[in-house]
Parts: sequence; structure tokens; C-alpha cells
Amino acid sequence: MTEQDRNEKGQFASVSKNELSEDMEELLGRYLHSLRGQKDPKQSTIDTRSREAGYWLAYCERNDIDPLQATTADVRGYIQSNTHLADTTIDSYYRSVQSFYSIISNDQADDRLELVNGHPCNRDSTINLKDDYDVHANTSEYQRQHTLSAKDVDGVRDNDKVLALKPEKIRELFDNVPGKTRETQLRNEIAVRLNWYTGCRSIELEEMLIDGIDWDRCAIDVGSAKLNVGEHPDLVRRDVYFPKEFKFQLRRWCERVRHSFSSQVEPEEGRILCTTHSDHMGRQQINDVVKEAARNAGVQRPLRPVDPGPDETVKEWFVTTHRIRRSAISHWVNDVEELDLHQVRRIAGHAKIQQTMDYVEPDDDGIGRDYQRGMQA
Repeated sequence: MTEQDRNEKGQFASVSKNELSEDMEELLGRYLHSLRGQKDPKQSTIDTRSREAGYWLAYCERNDIDPLQATTADVRGYIQSNTHLADTTIDSYYRSVQSFYSIISNDQADDRLELVNGHPCNRDSTINLKDDYDVHANTSEYQRQHTLSAKDVDGVRDNDKVLALKPEKIRELFDNVPGKTRETQLRNEIAVRLNWYTGCRSIELEEMLIDGIDWDRCAIDVGSAKLNVGEHPDLVRRDVYFPKEFKFQLRRWCERVRHSFSSQVEPEEGRILCTTHSDHMGRQQINDVVKEAARNAGVQRPLRPVDPGPDETVKEWFVTTHRIRRSAISHWVNDVEELDLHQVRRIAGHAKIQQTMDYVEPDDDGIGRDYQRGMQA
């Protein structure tokens, strides 16, 4: 995207299908023809897919991406270029991209519809809008999580917008991380502690680098999973922090244990989190560790379905990496007096201060007390 693609507010302009080249128009037509043949969709679905798949193809054209050779990284770039839009709109755009590639990958009649690099978003774990980008598919997300309220689980805080675990409950997870060996338990504890101390999203945890650690400042340089450089150049990369007391444990892992734990890594190089067979620990693996630690600690609860039957599969759990992120931000905002809202916003990587304000718990009794203290200073 270039500067001329922005509107007067500095936002990325909406893409018009009229901007597509003849080649892209032909590809869009082939996709829609195959969609009709495979799915027999409603006309409203065809209209939506035509419009939104057109947006994706226009993005590809502007960025010199061959849609039939697109990778997951290309799709992530597209999501990030649209983060100024409403969550429901981003979700719809992404579903249209998924549809585009699902239909093409299943097409058996048109030889020209062939994906060189495979389906770039064929698994839910590949790109998770909620966990990776804090994008919720519908406005009932917060309402749905409130089928479990603070009164249902000890150690939970609820301010009508954010359901979060209190610090004492988070700490119980540290002692309950899974792992068949001491080294695996240490790696898993490092993952859960980093999640809590930094408030990072799972994809940001996955991408954390040893080279990004400033041991003197107890800080880690991370890249935002949600924001793009055009909209928020000051937040695309940000520093997150960890307590001084954690430095010894983290340094021991990075400098002594990690390279003997995994044959796939170089000493003190690459990503902080790895597995025995890979140089990085995937975001889904990190999330699974957090969920299992919560189960072991007795604080895990199903959110959806709320009360699962013996034959039902739980589709959403209460404690995840994203719940830990929310809990960390809630703690910083409401309990840590040394941090103001603007500082928390930067650590959390929020695009707007209102996102940080959503975590504030009302404290009417404290307003008058703090006012008097401030005026006497």
C-alpha cells in the first residue's frame, strides 16, 4: 500500500473491484464459477464473496503478489492492512479469503485454478483472528464469555467488558505446567510466565527472539501481531517487560538449557521458545500449555458450550493465552499504581487508548480520596 491509497484520515482506502486488471477479473470470475458449482450458495453469499474476494485480489495486485502463489504471510499482511476496520468487517474479509482458497483447492474442473504453495489459511490454528489480532467475529463475544461470570470462579474479576483472572490465580498456573521432563516443564513455565509478565499475544510469544532481550532493562523487543507500520509506526515494534526476579530463570533457559533441550537451535540465537524437534514453539502449542496448566490448577472452565454434555466437544475454554493477556492488562491498569494508562497502552500494543480504558474498573470511592491527596501536594 502507498500513501495515495489512504483517505483524508490517513486510513487505507477501501478497494474497489473496478481497480482489478483483466487477469484478476478473469481469476475472480473463475473462482465465482467454481463457487456456484461446488456450494450452490445464496445470491447474497455470491455478492459478498465477489466483492470481498475482489478486495483481496486488488490487494495482491497492488503488492505484486500472485494470488495462486500466496502464502500465509501474505494473508497476514492483508489482515494487518485492514486493522482500521471494524472487527466484524475484518472477520468477513478473512472468511472470503478462506473461501477463495478453499474453492480453488477443491476445484477439479479448471486446470488453471492451481495453488502453487497450497492453501495459505486452511487450518484454524494457522491464523486465529481472536488470539493473533484481538479481532472478534461478532459483538456477542463479550456477552458469551459472561455466561461465566466472576461469581462462578474464585479469583476472577469482571468489569462488564473484560473477564480476567486475578494475579494469585495466574501464579497457580506456574506450579501446574505440564511436561514429562524437567526441561519441558521449565520451557512451559517460561512460556506461561512470559505470557503473564509481558501480556503478549500468542503469535508475539512465538516470535520472541533471544536477540530481542535487553537483560539490563529486563525488556524484550517484540513486533506487533495486529498493527501495521503505516497506521502505527511507533507501535509496530514495542518493548515489553519482565520482573527482575524472573531474569535468572529466563537467562538460565536461554543460555544453558535451551540448546541442550532442542537439537534444532543454536546456542543463544533464534526464538526464545522452541520444541525438541523445532526451532520455534507454535502459538497453538503455547496456548495448549496454558490451557493444560489451568486444568491442572483447577481454574479451567468451558465457555462454549457452557455446560457440555458427555458427547459434546468444548469449542472454547476460559483460560487461554489471550485470557492471560487480558488478565495482565487488567492487573496493570487496576492494581499497579506506578503505571498510567498511556504506559499500559504502549506495553499492551493497543492502537487506541479506549482499548486500554475498557479494562478500568470503577472506583468511585477512591476518586475523592485521590483528588484530595493530589490537591494537597
